[in-house]
Amino acid sequence: MPRPVPHLLPRRNHACRVETDLTLWGHRAVVLQNELLRVTVLAGHGADIVEFLYKPLDLDFMWANPSNPRRREQSTPPSDNQKCFGEFYYGGWQELFPHGSLTTEVYGAKMVQHGEVWGLPWDVRVDEDSPRGVSVTFTTRTRLTPFLLERTMRLSANSSVLEIEETAYNVGREDLGIMWGHHPAFGAPFLSGDCVLYAPAKTVNVELKHRTTWPVGEVQGVREDFSRMLAPDRRLGRMLYLEDLTDGWYALMNPKLKCGFGMRWDVKRFPKVWLWQEAHFERGSPWFGNAYTTAIEPFTHLPFARERNEKMLQVKAGGKVSARFLAFAVAGRSAVHSVDQQGRVR
Repeated sequence: MPRPVPHLLPRRNHACRVETDLTLWGHRAVVLQNELLRVTVLAGHGADIVEFLYKPLDLDFMWANPSNPRRREQSTPPSDNQKCFGEFYYGGWQELFPHGSLTTEVYGAKMVQHGEVWGLPWDVRVDEDSPRGVSVTFTTRTRLTPFLLERTMRLSANSSVLEIEETAYNVGREDLGIMWGHHPAFGAPFLSGDCVLYAPAKTVNVELKHRTTWPVGEVQGVREDFSRMLAPDRRLGRMLYLEDLTDGWYALMNPKLKCGFGMRWDVKRFPKVWLWQEAHFERGSPWFGNAYTTAIEPFTHLPFARERNEKMLQVKAGGKVSARFLAFAVAGRSAVHSVDQQGRVR
């Protein structure tokens, strides 16, 4: 018997289900959901996760940029290669590959800010669509570098954990070095000054200028608990970097809601965590003071690693590199002390 074509299956409005024939802002979109989660993926634009909604509280963790996404038919070339990510950025969760940080030359190509994957369309294949679970594979081919990326996302019944397995294939004839990161950004009403970030780090690097202890440290004589997120009225923007992680996980918790968002990954593959905080600080383009968000980003390197001639993550010609992430909602808790390999929280 041939495998049924998903759109010919009887429509299901309960348990696990997936919808692939949707359009948001002119881009193809895919929705995976079960009893606890609804995850919306903008397949037509980077396979970005633009919604990660915890149903029992009707709470979407992702930030929605007030400027809204550009519709596909309205997209134009960026005015500034150094700011192109921000010009097209509508919040949510992007993949940064094969480069992070600002525009630079990579193997003879001008690689724009945060790489070339976040704006590409991805193909969609449904691997499973049953009440017990749904699985969708997204695939794209980079243009400036010879990579084929394949990302599979899974939801199981009654689970608040999204499983992500990804492989990058080097289809070129030379070995290549990459930077690789994921950029989930969180916003209100989930994000507030009450939120606390739990992570097994020993060090926090402030603006690549000052290293101090995590979570409480001192910079230029001022002591601060860096695990507490900025309140909207702080009028501050900054970059922090968590280093010396003993394990690969974090949980961003809102104690008033007794709910939070967490991630789990291989700390050997992604030994750094970038922490972008923007509390109505940046004036002028592209934020004009409207941005209140925090992005917590597992990464292979710190910014400007290429410029410092650091060793990149190597992908052999004809070879591949893989990664696995868990992204999950944490409910009924105010604090988190550990996360195991299955995403179970203690």
